[in-house]
Amino acid sequence: MSHGAGTGEQSAEPDLTALLDLVLQLVMFFMLIANFVTDELSDKIKLPIATQAKPLTAKDTKFMYLNVDKTGKVIVAVGEPKTSDEEIRFYLRQAAKNYVDGEKKAFAEVTVIIRADKDARFLHIYRTIMAVKTSGFSKLQLRAEVAGLK
Repeated sequence: MSHGAGTGEQSAEPDLTALLDLVLQLVMFFMLIANFVTDELSDKIKLPIATQAKPLTAKDTKFMYLNVDKTGKVIVAVGEPKTSDEEIRFYLRQAAKNYVDGEKKAFAEVTVIIRADKDARFLHIYRTIMAVKTSGFSKLQLRAEVAGLK
């Protein structure tokens, strides 16, 4: 469609190629981020119900999840389930490097959140807690579902 008298004027339509490329890259980025966040949370774990469970606060920005299933295996985001204390400690030390620079800083700043299945034996949960403590982490939380919420 021409605008004007048709005397060789150029059209003033913008080139949207760069804008569409940027939008598609943003969509792919957010899809990947959503997958990484949900990978840490296992849907195989059925949390116990607690009356006074507290959610994470805004100051808790650096955390990693360990999911303990009812057989005692520790399900992590990447790799096979961990069954021994040594495997759990090794995984924690390797994963801590992704959060902050320096292992000692990670041990002080990163919160390890244990999501244990409601049918898991206390011995398995205790073994996981002790593996976290002997790895050097100082912040530890247990997760539960708040009564009445799903």
